Amino acid sequence: MNNLSLIFIVVCFVIMSVFWIITAFYTKRNKTKTDGWTLRLVAIVVVILFIYLQKNVDFLGSRLWEQSYVIKIIADLVTFIGLLMMVWARKYLGNNWSGNIVLKENHELITSGPYAFVRHPIYSGLIMMVLGVALYVNTYATAIFVVVFFLGAYYKSQKEEKLLINYFPKEYLEYKKQTKALIPFIF
Repeated sequence: MNNLSLIFIVVCFVIMSVFWIITAFYTKRNKTKTDGWTLRLVAIVVVILFIYLQKNVDFLGSRLWEQSYVIKIIADLVTFIGLLMMVWARKYLGNNWSGNIVLKENHELITSGPYAFVRHPIYSGLIMMVLGVALYVNTYATAIFVVVFFLGAYYKSQKEEKLLINYFPKEYLEYKKQTKALIPFIF
Protein backbone atom coordinates (compact mmCIF):
# COMPACT_ATOMS: atom_id res chain seq x y z
CA MET A 1 0.00 0.00 0.00
CA ASN A 2 2.89 2.38 0.75
CA ASN A 3 4.20 2.35 -2.78
CA LEU A 4 0.77 2.26 -4.41
CA SER A 5 -0.21 5.54 -2.78
CA LEU A 6 3.03 7.20 -3.85
CA ILE A 7 2.70 5.82 -7.38
CA PHE A 8 -0.89 7.09 -7.56
CA ILE A 9 0.16 10.61 -6.52
CA VAL A 10 3.04 10.63 -9.03
CA VAL A 11 0.69 9.43 -11.80
CA CYS A 12 -1.73 12.28 -10.96
CA PHE A 13 1.08 14.81 -11.35
CA VAL A 14 2.25 13.21 -14.61
CA ILE A 15 -1.29 13.30 -16.02
CA MET A 16 -1.61 16.95 -15.01
CA SER A 17 1.73 17.84 -16.64
CA VAL A 18 0.99 16.01 -19.90
CA PHE A 19 -2.50 17.52 -20.05
CA TRP A 20 -1.07 21.02 -19.52
CA ILE A 21 1.59 20.62 -22.21
CA ILE A 22 -0.86 19.27 -24.78
CA THR A 23 -3.58 21.85 -24.13
CA ALA A 24 -1.10 24.74 -24.16
CA PHE A 25 -0.90 24.39 -27.93
CA TYR A 26 -4.61 25.14 -28.36
CA THR A 27 -4.87 28.57 -26.76
CA LYS A 28 -5.52 32.01 -28.21
CA ARG A 29 -2.68 34.40 -28.88
CA ASN A 30 -1.69 36.75 -26.10
CA LYS A 31 -3.10 40.26 -26.29
CA THR A 32 -0.66 41.51 -23.64
CA LYS A 33 2.86 40.44 -22.75
CA THR A 34 4.23 39.71 -19.29
CA ASP A 35 7.24 38.01 -17.79
CA GLY A 36 6.13 34.60 -16.57
CA TRP A 37 9.61 33.39 -15.61
CA THR A 38 9.98 35.37 -12.39
CA LEU A 39 7.31 33.42 -10.50
CA ARG A 40 8.49 30.12 -12.00
CA LEU A 41 12.06 30.80 -10.88
CA VAL A 42 10.91 31.70 -7.37
CA ALA A 43 8.84 28.47 -7.26
CA ILE A 44 11.84 26.36 -8.31
CA VAL A 45 14.08 27.99 -5.69
CA VAL A 46 11.45 27.47 -2.96
CA VAL A 47 11.02 23.78 -3.85
CA ILE A 48 14.80 23.21 -3.80
CA LEU A 49 15.08 25.09 -0.50
CA PHE A 50 12.34 23.00 1.12
CA ILE A 51 13.87 19.73 -0.09
CA TYR A 52 17.24 20.83 1.30
CA LEU A 53 15.77 21.96 4.64
CA GLN A 54 13.72 18.80 5.06
CA LYS A 55 16.82 16.64 4.60
CA ASN A 56 19.23 18.80 6.62
CA VAL A 57 17.19 20.31 9.47
CA ASP A 58 16.08 17.47 11.74
CA PHE A 59 12.97 19.18 13.05
CA LEU A 60 11.58 19.93 9.57
CA GLY A 61 11.90 16.32 8.46
CA SER A 62 10.04 15.04 11.53
CA ARG A 63 6.62 13.45 11.15
CA LEU A 64 3.56 15.45 12.15
CA TRP A 65 1.59 12.35 13.14
CA GLU A 66 1.74 8.58 12.90
CA GLN A 67 1.30 7.65 9.25
CA SER A 68 -1.58 5.30 8.45
CA TYR A 69 -3.33 3.78 5.46
CA VAL A 70 -6.31 6.06 6.10
CA ILE A 71 -4.10 9.16 5.80
CA LYS A 72 -2.55 7.80 2.61
CA ILE A 73 -5.98 7.14 1.11
CA ILE A 74 -7.04 10.67 2.08
CA ALA A 75 -3.82 11.98 0.46
CA ASP A 76 -4.68 10.08 -2.73
CA LEU A 77 -8.25 11.40 -2.75
CA VAL A 78 -7.21 15.01 -2.12
CA THR A 79 -4.59 14.76 -4.89
CA PHE A 80 -7.06 13.18 -7.32
CA ILE A 81 -9.84 15.69 -6.57
CA GLY A 82 -7.31 18.49 -7.08
CA LEU A 83 -6.34 16.98 -10.44
CA LEU A 84 -10.01 16.73 -11.49
CA MET A 85 -10.60 20.35 -10.44
CA MET A 86 -7.60 21.56 -12.43
CA VAL A 87 -8.53 19.62 -15.56
CA TRP A 88 -12.18 20.73 -15.36
CA ALA A 89 -11.19 24.37 -14.86
CA ARG A 90 -8.57 24.29 -17.62
CA LYS A 91 -10.98 22.69 -20.10
CA TYR A 92 -13.73 25.12 -19.11
CA LEU A 93 -11.43 28.10 -19.55
CA GLY A 94 -10.65 26.92 -23.07
CA ASN A 95 -8.56 29.22 -25.23
CA ASN A 96 -8.48 31.95 -22.58
CA TRP A 97 -5.92 30.00 -20.55
CA SER A 98 -2.28 31.07 -20.35
CA GLY A 99 0.62 30.06 -18.15
CA ASN A 100 1.48 33.74 -17.85
CA ILE A 101 -0.58 36.63 -16.55
CA VAL A 102 -1.88 37.94 -19.87
CA LEU A 103 -5.03 38.79 -21.75
CA LYS A 104 -5.85 36.79 -24.87
CA GLU A 105 -7.27 38.08 -28.15
CA ASN A 106 -11.07 38.27 -27.68
CA HIS A 107 -10.63 37.43 -24.00
CA GLU A 108 -13.83 36.35 -22.24
CA LEU A 109 -14.71 36.49 -18.55
CA ILE A 110 -15.60 32.95 -17.48
CA THR A 111 -17.85 32.79 -14.40
CA SER A 112 -19.65 29.45 -14.78
CA GLY A 113 -18.63 25.82 -14.35
CA PRO A 114 -15.81 25.55 -11.79
CA TYR A 115 -15.48 29.34 -11.94
CA ALA A 116 -18.89 29.61 -10.25
CA PHE A 117 -17.38 28.03 -7.10
CA VAL A 118 -14.06 29.93 -6.93
CA ARG A 119 -12.44 32.59 -9.09
CA HIS A 120 -9.21 30.61 -9.46
CA PRO A 121 -10.13 26.90 -9.60
CA ILE A 122 -6.89 25.92 -11.33
CA TYR A 123 -4.92 27.26 -8.36
CA SER A 124 -7.41 25.65 -5.96
CA GLY A 125 -6.87 22.29 -7.65
CA LEU A 126 -3.11 22.67 -7.59
CA ILE A 127 -3.21 23.62 -3.91
CA MET A 128 -5.21 20.44 -3.27
CA MET A 129 -2.63 18.37 -5.15
CA VAL A 130 0.19 19.92 -3.10
CA LEU A 131 -1.84 19.30 0.07
CA GLY A 132 -2.24 15.65 -0.97
CA VAL A 133 1.53 15.32 -1.31
CA ALA A 134 2.00 16.99 2.08
CA LEU A 135 -0.42 14.55 3.70
CA TYR A 136 1.49 11.66 2.15
CA VAL A 137 4.99 12.93 3.05
CA ASN A 138 3.73 14.06 6.47
CA THR A 139 6.54 16.34 7.69
CA TYR A 140 6.79 19.82 9.15
CA ALA A 141 8.58 20.93 5.98
CA THR A 142 5.71 19.85 3.73
CA ALA A 143 3.16 21.52 6.03
CA ILE A 144 5.12 24.77 5.79
CA PHE A 145 5.43 24.26 2.03
CA VAL A 146 1.63 24.05 1.67
CA VAL A 147 1.28 27.41 3.43
CA VAL A 148 4.01 29.00 1.29
CA PHE A 149 2.49 27.50 -1.87
CA PHE A 150 -0.96 28.80 -0.90
CA LEU A 151 0.45 32.30 -0.36
CA GLY A 152 2.22 32.12 -3.74
CA ALA A 153 -0.99 31.07 -5.50
CA TYR A 154 -2.87 33.86 -3.74
CA TYR A 155 -0.20 36.39 -4.78
CA LYS A 156 -0.40 35.31 -8.43
CA SER A 157 -4.21 35.33 -8.33
CA GLN A 158 -4.14 38.93 -7.12
CA LYS A 159 -1.89 39.95 -10.01
CA GLU A 160 -4.31 38.25 -12.43
CA GLU A 161 -7.25 40.00 -10.82
CA LYS A 162 -5.71 43.45 -11.33
CA LEU A 163 -5.43 42.70 -15.05
CA LEU A 164 -9.00 41.35 -15.22
CA ILE A 165 -10.43 44.31 -13.30
CA ASN A 166 -8.80 46.67 -15.80
CA TYR A 167 -10.22 44.72 -18.74
CA PHE A 168 -13.66 43.89 -17.24
CA PRO A 169 -14.08 46.67 -14.65
CA LYS A 170 -17.76 46.30 -13.79
CA GLU A 171 -18.21 42.60 -14.56
CA TYR A 172 -15.16 41.38 -12.65
CA LEU A 173 -15.88 43.44 -9.54
CA GLU A 174 -19.42 42.00 -9.47
CA TYR A 175 -18.04 38.48 -9.95
CA LYS A 176 -15.52 39.11 -7.15
CA LYS A 177 -18.33 40.11 -4.75
CA GLN A 178 -20.23 36.88 -5.44
CA THR A 179 -17.41 34.31 -5.65
CA LYS A 180 -14.54 33.48 -3.26
CA ALA A 181 -10.97 33.41 -4.60
CA LEU A 182 -9.55 29.97 -3.74
CA ILE A 183 -11.68 28.10 -1.18
CA PRO A 184 -15.44 27.88 -1.89
CA PHE A 185 -17.60 29.83 0.60
CA ILE A 186 -14.54 30.63 2.78
CA PHE A 187 -11.70 32.52 1.08
